[in-house]
Amino acid sequence: MEKRTVISFSLFIVLFLVVVGAIQYLRIHSLHTLLPNVAEQQMNIDQLKSDASAKAGEHQLQVYLVRDEGDLAVETADNLLYGLQYAKLDVREVNPGAVGSIAPSPYTIIIFTGEDTTRWPFVEMKRYVEQGGNLVFANRFKDPAWNALTGIEEIGEYVPDVYGLNFEESIFPGYVDLNPPDDLFVHSVVDFAIADEANVMLSAEGFPILWEYEVGEGNVLYWNTTITNQKMIRGLFVQTLGTMPPAFVTAQAAIKLMYIDDFPAPVMDGKMKDVSSTPLDKSVKDFFAEDWWEDMVDLAKDDDLIYTGAMIGTYEEEMELVDEQLIKRGEFPMLYFGRKLIAHGGEIGLHGYNHQSLVTADEPIDPTYGYIPWQDKDEMKRSLLQAESVFENYFPAETLKSYVPPSNALNRTGVDAIAEALPELRTIASLYTGEPESGDFVQEFEFDATHPNLYHFPRVTSDYGEERGSIFQIVDAIANLGVFSHFIHPDDVIDPDRAFGRDWDTMFASLRKIVHDVKDQYPHLEAYTQHYATEKMITYQQADLNVTFDESTVYLAGEGLVNPSHFTIRLKPGQSLETGEFDFGTVEQWEADRPLYLVKLTSANAEIAIKGEAQ
Repeated sequence: MEKRTVISFSLFIVLFLVVVGAIQYLRIHSLHTLLPNVAEQQMNIDQLKSDASAKAGEHQLQVYLVRDEGDLAVETADNLLYGLQYAKLDVREVNPGAVGSIAPSPYTIIIFTGEDTTRWPFVEMKRYVEQGGNLVFANRFKDPAWNALTGIEEIGEYVPDVYGLNFEESIFPGYVDLNPPDDLFVHSVVDFAIADEANVMLSAEGFPILWEYEVGEGNVLYWNTTITNQKMIRGLFVQTLGTMPPAFVTAQAAIKLMYIDDFPAPVMDGKMKDVSSTPLDKSVKDFFAEDWWEDMVDLAKDDDLIYTGAMIGTYEEEMELVDEQLIKRGEFPMLYFGRKLIAHGGEIGLHGYNHQSLVTADEPIDPTYGYIPWQDKDEMKRSLLQAESVFENYFPAETLKSYVPPSNALNRTGVDAIAEALPELRTIASLYTGEPESGDFVQEFEFDATHPNLYHFPRVTSDYGEERGSIFQIVDAIANLGVFSHFIHPDDVIDPDRAFGRDWDTMFASLRKIVHDVKDQYPHLEAYTQHYATEKMITYQQADLNVTFDESTVYLAGEGLVNPSHFTIRLKPGQSLETGEFDFGTVEQWEADRPLYLVKLTSANAEIAIKGEAQ
């Protein structure tokens, strides 16, 4: 072979190897770098400038919570305390022995929890109410000595397993009646006969659940139930308190969140018509790209949503894939769906290396999941770092800021692993209600007790359904603190059990109605990604609010308030607020049987005139 030929052949071989190597490298690692990069939409959480010269009224609402030692009293007090603080009401805990010294006032509310009436000062409480104070009994009890204050005329037997909740008047827009067999609420009540003068506001299966009763110059609310120890009643409890004082103000965080779990994630093979009730002769991959995603984009545009996804690396149970394999498998979902989600203003959080909940063999979890326990915290940390490497490969301009536990199961070992492996991660978003004994990670809106930079932001509701219990929970969280936080799973449509035989069009129509109703009824809720929702919630909770009253004015003032800030104002029948735009913001009336208004502040203080006389 001639020398020139040998050189040419060698150059060809070298060039061929370089090209093949480059293609292989790009195929595995960096093909996406040829595409335009995307970055998460930036949002500002502004604060109103405080005004030291703001006027204040003569009266300030004060709520006292009486904590007893019984299990029902403790559970109810713990539950209501969260609800009252979320609404930014000024609440103080007192023991039964100290409650007799509280001075009566129309702007004072005392809440008794539990059933141990022997520790409650009847004579002092009767005088307190007769002279204008407000009294709430948060749990049913049997004690004829208190009948004169409660409006009870005859005491019957305890009745367990009373289902549902019916509204005898409209208290807050959006609540729905719950009837058997709906089991969101299962009461233990007492079969009471109550005075004709008592006004029943809530009932269940013919039993009065909540009534108001006037005694002298004051008012009494009696909850004939045990459900006030449950989270999903907090908003309703807070709003019913507003029927007692001359005027009543609660705060709204005004946050709207929509999660897509397991997204982006590997997509299964097969055709839709073969694996689901959706009769499409196209692959699952094409369905999600051409139908599902486009519907979700339209939904976000029409009903003001920003999505937060929770990515997953693989559905394999064991942690056997190396980084390159994990990156390669994620190429389509990360590049196609992940980049589109971010381009539409969304955020990608972390669901995990795989769909195995971060719990060890010693920690509780529902055994029906069939998950393999993690050996220890170090193994969890390695998986989190490997998942982070996938995220960084495809989204180099972003940082993982949120974590969603697979199956919403998590325990302290997992929380510690997250905090140590991903120190910049800010939020864990799991469940608002659930069963901790089965491993559900149930949260409050608060910082982690061990890791002070980590914030817990629970998701309140889920799925594509319109079950009345779920609608009730959506409304109650909004009535409490103005938060809509909902999540769905894309793969529900290809899971016969979770789809309940519905095709995609049916499931999507149901989801669209939920979010459309939320937008229509609560337009003040602003759409956020999880990261910015967390920052707004922290600002909301840390702000100081000062609400005062005189007979004809509500005074709002604060320091560190979110801009804009939202509040509800409830008045007595016969009274009203002028609606429209003002220097301090806007006032609009909400639908309720007693006057209820939504106020938006764009100034740190406001003086809002009350018109009319209370009837």
